[in-house]
Amino acid sequence: MTKWFQIFLLLSAVGSVLTVILLALKKWTRKHFPPLWEYVLWIGVLLVMVVPISVKMPTIQPMLQKHTAYTIPPTDTTVTHVEIPFHTIETLLAKDVSVTKEVGASPFPWWDLLALVWISGALCSFGYRLMGYRRFIKQIRNMEVCIDLDAELPKRLRVYQTKEAVSPMVTGILRPILILPEEALSESRLQYVLRHELIHYHRGDLFWRWLAVLAMSIHWFQPMVYVAVAQMQEACEISCDWCVVRYMEQEKRDDYMRVILALLATTMSKKQIFTTQMASGKKQLQRRFTMIRNQKPCKKKKICLSVCVGMILLSGAWLTGCTLQQTYAPEESKTEVATNIEGLAEDGALLFVGTDGIDMADTIFTYHVADGKANILAIPRDTKTADGQKISGLLTQEDGDAKLIQAVSEITTQPVADYVRMDLTAVETVIDHLGGVTFTVPQNMDYEDDVQNLSIHLQAGEQILFGNDALGLLRYRQGYPRRDLSRIEVQQAFLKELFQQKCNPAYLKEIPAILEATKGHVVTNLTISDMVAYGKELYTCKQKGIDVLVMGI
Repeated sequence: MTKWFQIFLLLSAVGSVLTVILLALKKWTRKHFPPLWEYVLWIGVLLVMVVPISVKMPTIQPMLQKHTAYTIPPTDTTVTHVEIPFHTIETLLAKDVSVTKEVGASPFPWWDLLALVWISGALCSFGYRLMGYRRFIKQIRNMEVCIDLDAELPKRLRVYQTKEAVSPMVTGILRPILILPEEALSESRLQYVLRHELIHYHRGDLFWRWLAVLAMSIHWFQPMVYVAVAQMQEACEISCDWCVVRYMEQEKRDDYMRVILALLATTMSKKQIFTTQMASGKKQLQRRFTMIRNQKPCKKKKICLSVCVGMILLSGAWLTGCTLQQTYAPEESKTEVATNIEGLAEDGALLFVGTDGIDMADTIFTYHVADGKANILAIPRDTKTADGQKISGLLTQEDGDAKLIQAVSEITTQPVADYVRMDLTAVETVIDHLGGVTFTVPQNMDYEDDVQNLSIHLQAGEQILFGNDALGLLRYRQGYPRRDLSRIEVQQAFLKELFQQKCNPAYLKEIPAILEATKGHVVTNLTISDMVAYGKELYTCKQKGIDVLVMGI
């Protein structure tokens, strides 16, 4: 619900800006474009505010560098043993209570509260209008009399006459009815009334009136939506008049205006938004009558120009809304439960996957504990599966997570029980939250790639690597003597330092903050309890003073 509130908040801003633009251009557009153009544009404004459709802008996939493909034989895996010094376990036991408190703590949910207020207001606003409409229809039906007119009418459209309706109107989408007051039934008026209301019916104007109600209900807090709806209703009636009189002689146009005036004399002061009403307010009459007297056929050039201008305005607003949704609207957490990630076993290793900017697997390793040893096996991204596919590209396929899990299980001959996939943003955020990692960079690293958004500039030597620099170290692949194998060795060394420096109960309390910061950038079946358990397990392995990290190429 919070996500939808924030999306509609952005759409409300976009629709308001578009409304201001159309109001600023109002004098010019009314002079050069037909009334129907204005009506369609205001409908477009409401659609922009109501329909939260967003498309992901296409990205150009860069040409991947050629690498030698390495296949890991399951029986000939070379391992590197690294011994981690002993640390006491008492600190972990003392921190258990504080960790539990930190996990349960959370800031005040302001966005959730605002979303609750918004949805409550939207429901109340829509309900209030719907109840008013139902009361009006009930009142009309109590006094209505079905009549037959000597005119060609659509079969679905029923005609009723009632004293309660003081203006001709069409209402009802599923069961449309034409309601006529006694004043509209005279022979001199009926032909104009029917022509006007049938244009409303054939254009589907009732549907757009319901759209206006939906827009006012969703954006009940935004004053500009009421301005847009009022402009749309006015443009609806004027464009209908434009369609009625476009082929009329001047004498009949005068008769048509007299019919409107006669109906206006007895019209209701309160309009029903769910209906079309032929008689409008006095403020609109001057513009309606001016248009009726001076209406001329539009030239093809003006029609083409109006279509182009309308498409530019609406498409610009829609693309702006899409961009804002991708930029500012928070993504839903992609954290999944174990049953939603296919291919996981009940018991086995933890598979970690770091993806690059085009959603391909860039860093892959497995973790499991056996005989008191924490075993970490790094897998080159160019490793091939049995059918010759590189495992780095499996994620881009349908059910990519399941395919990658299956491939890793076959390569390592070990089932995968837990799964974590992070994108670049998440990896950078995690390292920043942990306060950086002290690491000795083996060589100068300078690399620029605008397509992949890479800007790596690291000097050789010991230094503290924070998120962006650590990410550059992990992604750097140029100038290594053994290419991807050397790159994996650097990644392994960085992981070793990461575990040595950060595998400490003092950092367990950062887990909730890390999860909140990486929401929408992580796919995993692990709960907070599972993550804490993994941290404690690895810390316990460190206490035994034996070979606890086993990294393989």
